[in-house]
Amino acid sequence: MPCLDVSKGRRGLVVCCAVLAASALLAGGAGGAGDASSVVPGKNGLFVFQSFRDGTAQIYTETFPPSPVKRLTQRGVAKPTHCYAVPAWSPDGKRIAYEYNISPKGLPAGNSDVWVMNANGTGMKQLTKTPGFDGDPTWSPDGKKIAFESTRSGNSDIWVMNADGTSPRQLTTSPATDADPAWSPGGNRIAFTSDRDGNREIYLMNPDGSGQLNITNSRGDDFDPAWSPDGQLVAFVSNRDGNLEIYETNDRFLLKRLTNDPGLDAFPAWSPDGKWIVFSTDRGDTGNRDLFTMSSDGDAGGVKELNQAPDWQRAPTSQASPPAIVRPPAKLPHKSSKGDSANALACVQK
Repeated sequence: MPCLDVSKGRRGLVVCCAVLAASALLAGGAGGAGDASSVVPGKNGLFVFQSFRDGTAQIYTETFPPSPVKRLTQRGVAKPTHCYAVPAWSPDGKRIAYEYNISPKGLPAGNSDVWVMNANGTGMKQLTKTPGFDGDPTWSPDGKKIAFESTRSGNSDIWVMNADGTSPRQLTTSPATDADPAWSPGGNRIAFTSDRDGNREIYLMNPDGSGQLNITNSRGDDFDPAWSPDGQLVAFVSNRDGNLEIYETNDRFLLKRLTNDPGLDAFPAWSPDGKWIVFSTDRGDTGNRDLFTMSSDGDAGGVKELNQAPDWQRAPTSQASPPAIVRPPAKLPHKSSKGDSANALACVQK
């Protein structure tokens, strides 16, 4: 599932990240532990992320520089069938939208819904309630609307609703899988992932669903877009070079590779000042993902470990940036009637 400004000389780029591409992409590397998805530090330095560190998918916050992690969901004894995933900060940093479902442990989330809670984990409120899959929320920059993925129309499409859950409206109508919505900071575009061209690509569209444009056009799988703070860049994950790495691009098809490591790099999220990117990787510890930071120029500028856990962690999302990220399964069908691979499998630990 989302980000912030980039350094000078690279305006006009978009950075997208994804880790829920095709099944074969992560087979043999997706299983394991670690902290995975999240959103980068916001106004008060908090970022929110999803982790399996306590045995089930839960949502946590932490500051940067690192501080003791605070668990927001299921603060009592976690139930193995409860999953809290894909957290997304509201623009004012006061609320967190997330995906919640109850399903057998280890199985995709076939009946997820979008919920919101206060920044401290209180005041949980359900926004959607359909028999299918609703998840992967992203806020409009004014905080008045939430775009999300839903299968209520028969397959995965992008929908939008008011921030209180009212007036849901369908934006995409492709028979393919449309997922991973990410609202631009300026509010004039929504990036998303679609496999309508046979493989996963990053698309842009207007907030009303018009003007859909493929901006990656590669033979590999590209997914999970994350906007830069100035709305000019999008970060994403791709296997176009044979391994999952993080790239950035823009609507003029400029492309830059940010990571280059034998490990699996994914779930990028920009810092509020755009100078660094937080991402999830298993480099140095195959099968276990932890959160690392790198310069927004790429990992050549130095990579530092942000936190470490004996279980999956998903890249962080900041209070000032859109969220995005879900952890992939060991095996994943190219299309799923139960929601996008990223979202539906955000609750699958191995």
